[in-house]
Amino acid sequence: SRFLCNNRAAQMSTPDQSNNAGNAVPVALSRPREKAPEWQKDRDVKNCTKCKNPFSLFVRKHHCRHCGQIFCEECSAKTCTIPQFNMNSPVRVCDDCFITIKRTNFDFQI
Repeated sequence: SRFLCNNRAAQMSTPDQSNNAGNAVPVALSRPREKAPEWQKDRDVKNCTKCKNPFSLFVRKHHCRHCGQIFCEECSAKTCTIPQFNMNSPVRVCDDCFITIKRTNFDFQI
């Protein structure tokens, strides 16, 4: 399978985050899913799953097609194909799923 991933944001997020001391701390990565997840219900989510910013008229909800959780535009600005879900055109994925897909699929193009 060929995975095609793009980053619509200006900069790709890195797989490391800094702790308070400024040291890089690895982010826990999940394994790629074998089947499409059930999506979180819009009515159950008031804040972005990653950055916790509240949703509003100007901050819209977006589902990650890989994990099914709800994110803001900034935290789900990347796209990838997910052939195991029969999604062969690039679809929206969250930052963490983008990294998971990138790290676990060596047949990868940006």
